[in-house]
Amino acid sequence: MQTRSIGASGLLVSVVGLGGYELGPEPGEHPDPDRAASVIRTALESGVDWLDTSENYLDTRNESLIGTALERIDDEVLIASKAAPGAGVTGGGSGFRHDEIHAACRASLSRLGRDHLDLYFLHWPDRTGVPLEETWGAMAELADAGLVRAIGLSNYSIDDVERCHAARPVDVVQVGLSVIDYLDDRASIARCGELGIGVTIFEPLASGVLSGKTIEQVRAAWTGAWEETDFYRNLLDPVWGARCTAVVGGLRAIGDRLDATVAQLAIAWVLAQPGVSAAIVGSRDGRHMLENAAASDLDLTEVLDELERLIPLGPMFGDPVRNGDDPSATD
Repeated sequence: MQTRSIGASGLLVSVVGLGGYELGPEPGEHPDPDRAASVIRTALESGVDWLDTSENYLDTRNESLIGTALERIDDEVLIASKAAPGAGVTGGGSGFRHDEIHAACRASLSRLGRDHLDLYFLHWPDRTGVPLEETWGAMAELADAGLVRAIGLSNYSIDDVERCHAARPVDVVQVGLSVIDYLDDRASIARCGELGIGVTIFEPLASGVLSGKTIEQVRAAWTGAWEETDFYRNLLDPVWGARCTAVVGGLRAIGDRLDATVAQLAIAWVLAQPGVSAAIVGSRDGRHMLENAAASDLDLTEVLDELERLIPLGPMFGDPVRNGDDPSATD
């Protein structure tokens, strides 16, 4: 599998990374480190050499599960994690004060059983008044101390990225992108590439919408608190879900010609975007991980324009209230 560089850190990562969140444990579920270790091994066998987690995921339990699973893995795995400023849908966070960042990193290292993190991100912007300069300064200290190889920002605006980059080079950013979501970020991603900043992408499969499942199957997997999120409203609401289905149908038709799945096309499209270093894809099933990893070998040269023409069918385009559109008409 191809590898790409992460900023000026000297770190290389496979173009497909393993999303750790899906390894669990979900609320009320008993942790299963053997299953997680099996998925990680399969990822490594397919050429994937890194995984992504966060202290926020499942209130640190995701890091703890991964740390236990890694004890069963003989091969080297690169680890990315994140510090969070506070509570979010998937858990809490340590905070973004100077000492809180240092404590968050050391706690993640302990849970993961590591002496350093390969990539470390600020998970999303602080809204409590902590100056970004204070937080980014603490991240720089972690890098200088050898506790982190590459430091970065997740879910930040390009203005904040450039602001931090001017004070201490940003090695990597993490943002969302898929053929149906986060499309406004493409210019910022390309700008990061121009600045020499690596970009890792979350949600290339739009939380399963582009996995080849039906909208009804995906909707059933995201219940409870998720139903109040922008993700759910923007992609799984019945009106917008119909537009997602139209895009999936177009992907499937192209994939049939290329002997590729919907998921592989979606991942390969992300990897073809200017500035992108890698795409993160999670799975609890090693077979899916093999499928996802194979996307790195897919050549889209002859179909990129065709894929671009699918994008306006998606949920980010057309307002049925303002424009009188009937999204189901594109089915």
